[in-house]
Amino acid sequence: MEKIKLFLKNNWLILLIAAQPVLDALAFWTQDSVATAAGYLRLLIMVILPLYLLFTLKKKKVFISSMAVIAAFGILHMLNSMRLGYINMFYDLAYYARVIQTPVFAVCFIYLIRDEKTKNQAVKGIITAAIILLATIAAALATGTWNSTYGAGVGLSGWVTDDNRCANSIIMVTFAVFAVGISVVSENKFAQAGIPALVTALLIANGTKACYTGLFAILIGFAGFMVFRRILKLGKIKPVFLTAAIVLTIISVLVYPVSPRAKIDGSLGQAKSETQLKFEQLLEEKGYDIYSMSLEEKMADPELKKLFFDYYQTLLGVMPDIYDRFGMDRVYEKYNMTISAETLIDMRLLKVNYASMIFEDSDLATKLLGFEASETVKNGMYDMENDYPAIFYYYGYVGFALYIAFLLYFVYLIIKRLIKDFKGSLSMENFMLLLCLMLQLGLAQFSGSLLRRPNVSIYLSVILALIYYKTVIFPITGKKESEQ
Repeated sequence: MEKIKLFLKNNWLILLIAAQPVLDALAFWTQDSVATAAGYLRLLIMVILPLYLLFTLKKKKVFISSMAVIAAFGILHMLNSMRLGYINMFYDLAYYARVIQTPVFAVCFIYLIRDEKTKNQAVKGIITAAIILLATIAAALATGTWNSTYGAGVGLSGWVTDDNRCANSIIMVTFAVFAVGISVVSENKFAQAGIPALVTALLIANGTKACYTGLFAILIGFAGFMVFRRILKLGKIKPVFLTAAIVLTIISVLVYPVSPRAKIDGSLGQAKSETQLKFEQLLEEKGYDIYSMSLEEKMADPELKKLFFDYYQTLLGVMPDIYDRFGMDRVYEKYNMTISAETLIDMRLLKVNYASMIFEDSDLATKLLGFEASETVKNGMYDMENDYPAIFYYYGYVGFALYIAFLLYFVYLIIKRLIKDFKGSLSMENFMLLLCLMLQLGLAQFSGSLLRRPNVSIYLSVILALIYYKTVIFPITGKKESEQ
């Protein structure tokens, strides 16, 4: 028992992070049951960690204040939803629990990652999780049980449930940053070339925009930073890694036409261009110069509106509740009566527009505190895919401001540290954390499922805590960071 206690004490953070891909794999095999159990387990951890710190911290004022702000806003949001009449209180509160996991875990990890030992635990945890994910992908391929990213065998996601594919792409990008970060500092030439090559293959095979664009940011980012450090005489150029990064970047561009990403882009592009072209020809036959008409002119023409109705039904008709709830005129105005098929088939935009119209119809208190998350799923599935609009509409001006201020605080810490110790902060480890944070925050918007998915947001929490450690706790004097 003493050995077990000592092991858990020295490796608890590694185990916590490494457990995440295991839970995701189990969710794939047993679908809803284990997915729900995994959710409850993560919720339990989110309750246990704050309670542990509450009873063990000697200086609790800042910690309690942080938790109090999160709880107070949740109560205000709930009371306002009760005032309006709850549609589904359980769904709304469960949604809030998922959203607050990032700040709650980040604050907890900040208090728990206080030295190099715990910092190394966190880094090893992410690396271990990456190895486990790689092992599950290999096992999925070997057994023929892998799930495709887009169906019909397009894109490789491994043992990932259909509703977790966007989240999985952000996890893969996060792991890729750390994997390539290891290869950069390694003295093993095989690792310098082999790890980036493996990362390139996996991210391209996944097929999502998040993985494909993230790959370029990672390869070019690390290569560019290595050259930058050499210019400042802070480190040496590693020819093998630099050559591998350049070659793999070129290969990634050249293989695009045969990549899963190209197949998806091509199929969508062909469908939207054909539909739009037919509609443009119809309007021309009817004598309409649609591109020279203002919105007012379009809205004032009953015959034109009828033509638009059929066109919009074709492209937006997958979710007809938007017409029933807001009326076609409102939808026309929201889309400015565009005929761009690319815009109209954009499901992410459709869901944001749906939420924006709910928000426009809300009273002041609701605009401040947000509307109930159940509003977007009561007559269809309009839950937003992009994280920032979801935070804004579900939690209003106040909730969005609090969340953005929380994230910007860490940006402030980075800038402050750079001002205090510019060259001393330019380590590969620090760049790895910064690059990972930038990609995560960017993909929260362009991909989504980061801030509202506990199996992904935990990695953001760890990154934020590591950045806090490196910018606030890690001493300026002593070992120079630029040597790491």
